[in-house]
Amino acid sequence: MEPFNPNYGTIGCVVRRVRRTSQPEPNERLPPGVEEVISRGSCYIGKLNDRIVLKYASDLNDLAFLTSIKVERRILQIIGPHPRIIQSMGLVEDGLILKYYPNGTLHNFIKAHPDETLECRLEWCKQLVDTLSFVHSKRVIHCDICLQNILLDENFNIILADFQGLLLSSVNGLPLLDGMTRECAKAYMPREHLYVVNVQTDLFAVGSAIYHIIAGHEVFPELDSFNDEDVITARFINGDFPNNNYVASHIAEKCWRGEYSSAAEISADIAAVRAAAVDVDEELRQLDVDMELEGEYEQYEKEEEQQDEDEEEDAEYEYEDEEDEVDEEVL
Repeated sequence: MEPFNPNYGTIGCVVRRVRRTSQPEPNERLPPGVEEVISRGSCYIGKLNDRIVLKYASDLNDLAFLTSIKVERRILQIIGPHPRIIQSMGLVEDGLILKYYPNGTLHNFIKAHPDETLECRLEWCKQLVDTLSFVHSKRVIHCDICLQNILLDENFNIILADFQGLLLSSVNGLPLLDGMTRECAKAYMPREHLYVVNVQTDLFAVGSAIYHIIAGHEVFPELDSFNDEDVITARFINGDFPNNNYVASHIAEKCWRGEYSSAAEISADIAAVRAAAVDVDEELRQLDVDMELEGEYEQYEKEEEQQDEDEEEDAEYEYEDEEDEVDEEVL
């Protein structure tokens, strides 16, 4: 990928970072065929049936939203089919038709399943960075990596969604398409210009996603992405990262420090963590076996001791019976 031009800035575009909600809005728009709205944010997601959903602008007069949806459709066309990327069925009058994934977002799944195994969490991390590596190979910057934009398929593998990001030129690295999406504060790499995005800004967001997947909650859970944006940004600037008492914390911090140059490098580090986790599991398994055998041996020793005691008691009884017999003979 060609170096990104650091002087790039999108002039006149408004980046919309809207809270996602499941609550209906007053007089919200429901295009024909939408059974229910399953996501409300910068764009709405309406379920059409058990196979497809419609991504649409809540306000038909908002041309920026309409443009973002068209950009997403074009970016998905350029990326092409991939088992870990949301499937597009093309544009219709009301918006973009996408495949429906009934297992929902990874954000909601992790919240509902706090006891999910470390093995599964590391697999999700690996799938995410490998998918992003493919996306970057197509000169696409996602611009909004977070667990709200990661879905789960029928086998609970990740599906990366929401491609209202950026397509870069292969000639000069300048943007050809811009869907005007940018990261929320908890995934945002502090920089002078909000609109400047590149591989590094995506990898920074991956750090926050890895933290969320492994720790089970967002970074700085006591802070709000909207109301405390300045505080969050200041913490990242000062290197005041979340505590590092979780698996793969060094990977998340390397993302936040900008020490990776590609998603493939992150993937290699995750693979190393997974291998180490397997070794630890094997040691623990062997320890359990050893403890089980030791317990069985201790139980065997106790049974042997009890048997010896029983034999001694039997011998005493036999000896006393013999004495009684002798006494009777003497009498």
